Amino acid sequence: MIEPRNRSITPRGGWRYTDPTSGVPFKSDNLTVLLQQVRASRVGNGLHMESGWDTKVVEEMCEQNPQYDCAESGRADIHLTGDDIRRFLTTIKETGMGNLVSDEEHKRRADICLSCPKMGNVSCTFPCGWVAKTLTEILGGRKIHRVPELYKKGCMACGCDVTSKTYYPLDVLKTVDQKLGKTPEYWSGCWMREEG
Repeated sequence: MIEPRNRSITPRGGWRYTDPTSGVPFKSDNLTVLLQQVRASRVGNGLHMESGWDTKVVEEMCEQNPQYDCAESGRADIHLTGDDIRRFLTTIKETGMGNLVSDEEHKRRADICLSCPKMGNVSCTFPCGWVAKTLTEILGGRKIHRVPELYKKGCMACGCDVTSKTYYPLDVLKTVDQKLGKTPEYWSGCWMREEG
């Protein structure tokens, strides 16, 4: 089931949902209030309310609003230290600086990562200015595909920053894993399992 990661944080513009059964749009700053509005509308229109209707509405709301911070229920956040991110980015700089894949390949990889069950949020537990500066330096002005969805996202298999990882050739990334002493268990559909 897909649901908001935090129901108590209202997304910019509020919670929004258009009921596919009636076409009626709903908006509220409170998710519980929005669900009450949907229920009242359905009951008022004589629609049968099945058990679990609210779960389905929340899932549909997440699908209708891809900018919301929604994920499969039970998906864990990655808690990386500053040293983890610094080691990854420093190793990338040492190993493959300037050796990037095409924008098209980056987009393909990013789309795969965004569908991966091992994708998670990265909790920024260190000064993020160094990370932003280093990523800008590493990517050399390249645009990141689907930025709102990829921002602060990481791979729970390898603990990397997805925005930079999707831009590097497989041989560079495999060298980084070796230098960091990692043997990640990538998802079966991961592009990292492809031959370089």
